[in-house]
Amino acid sequence: MVSTRSMERMTEADQTMLLLSLQREMVEMERRAEEVAQKNEQELQDLRRENDEMKKKLGEGGPSVLPTNVIGKSYTSPPNPDVAEGTRGRPPPRETEMGDESCLIRFTRTTLTADPNRRHPFTNNIIEVPLPEKWKGFNRDRYDGSTDPDEHMDAYTTHMSLYTSDDAVLCRVFPTSLKGASLSWFTKLSPNSIDSFATLVAKFETQFATSRPHHLTSIALVVIRQEKGESLRAFVDRFSKVAMSIRNLSPDVAMHHMLTAIRPGPFADNLCMQPADSLDELRKRAAKYMQLEELREFCNQARAEAGGERKEEKDRQARPIQRTDR
Repeated sequence: MVSTRSMERMTEADQTMLLLSLQREMVEMERRAEEVAQKNEQELQDLRRENDEMKKKLGEGGPSVLPTNVIGKSYTSPPNPDVAEGTRGRPPPRETEMGDESCLIRFTRTTLTADPNRRHPFTNNIIEVPLPEKWKGFNRDRYDGSTDPDEHMDAYTTHMSLYTSDDAVLCRVFPTSLKGASLSWFTKLSPNSIDSFATLVAKFETQFATSRPHHLTSIALVVIRQEKGESLRAFVDRFSKVAMSIRNLSPDVAMHHMLTAIRPGPFADNLCMQPADSLDELRKRAAKYMQLEELREFCNQARAEAGGERKEEKDRQARPIQRTDR
């Protein structure tokens, strides 16, 4: 704002410039106001169009659509006998409104609140998920907390993968695989403390970590050597049994230890001339040499038996004929 005293000290040229500047600002403000009004009008038209589409959908009907006579009114779904008994004393359901100035459509959304007396640690997004239709229950041995928790978790996830891979279902069914001390631990978990199967697995493995047996490491493979006179098949079976008992063993580490443990021979010479690219390739090539080794042993045994029979025949023929005098 320019004061009257300042206006008196201004020259005529300055006053003219000031007036032109004020006029430009007013024109700019009017333009912006017009743009805002057009934008608001466009948004209002979009909202009305969406509301009309919603009203058309409501008029078509469907399994989860409200009847047409509820437009402009408040509609409350009939009470569900399955949940009515458990929702006594809870706050009323929330209402969602949508529409424009001329029409108001209200939907009543029934929300399931946590039961303070429930004895499970799951959040609502897990406990509300239904079980598969053909689910018959967990029919394997239940875990009591005294054995390896990793082995039980592997058996559980393998069995459940036959029915579903849904994270919430895996959580809901898991308590049925427990008994004794482990089931007691589960029922004492804090409410709403399990929001995913990963969280449940982490808590379970931490709780029963002391029940894990002593696991071998790759160092156990260092002492394994193919003994003198031991067949290739016997050595590979003995090596594989130890390698399978090592958790998270790298295939490259296993292949390195197997190569250093093989005794010098045709198979070792072949690996030196043409190294194996992977542990699977090493096992396939070992299987071929096992067959050759067993075939050679069978041939040697057959020759030995044939030679023994010929020697017995020669000895029998070389014996003098004993005559008896009459």
